[in-house]
Amino acid sequence: MKLDPITLLLTAGTSASLLLGGGNVTSTFNSLGNAKEMMQIATAKNNELRAKGQAAKNQAVIADERYKSGCLILLYKGQLVAIAQGKPAYDRVTKQPLPKGTVVCDGYGTTGILEPRDFDGDGKFQPVIASEAFTGDSLLIKQSLETNRRAAYQ
Repeated sequence: MKLDPITLLLTAGTSASLLLGGGNVTSTFNSLGNAKEMMQIATAKNNELRAKGQAAKNQAVIADERYKSGCLILLYKGQLVAIAQGKPAYDRVTKQPLPKGTVVCDGYGTTGILEPRDFDGDGKFQPVIASEAFTGDSLLIKQSLETNRRAAYQ
């Protein structure tokens, strides 16, 4: 029979504690229960960090592709602005909302796609920024800014 390392460690710890601790079994098992709980919490935190790291990598791939494909860089009065989920984006000349499906981005690594939503609760749907993805590739962002600076966000 093959024992996993955790079981082996807990068994050895229990035995040592009983031998050295004068046989206080209740105290030993309480300590082991606490140790096991702490190990489970640490494992859960590790798994959460791994999942978040993988999600960030997946988002970066999407955002990179959007920048490479020529996303619409949003500006306000000629200045870069950070785009925000759920906010509308307007054409700087006509002041009309940009059409749904428009891929937008900012100078900070955030990208999004305009999707119809009732963002202000008036019962009318208009395109707002959704499906955000972020990249930290500053060189790609800089290159995109140099070639695609052409819209206004209000």
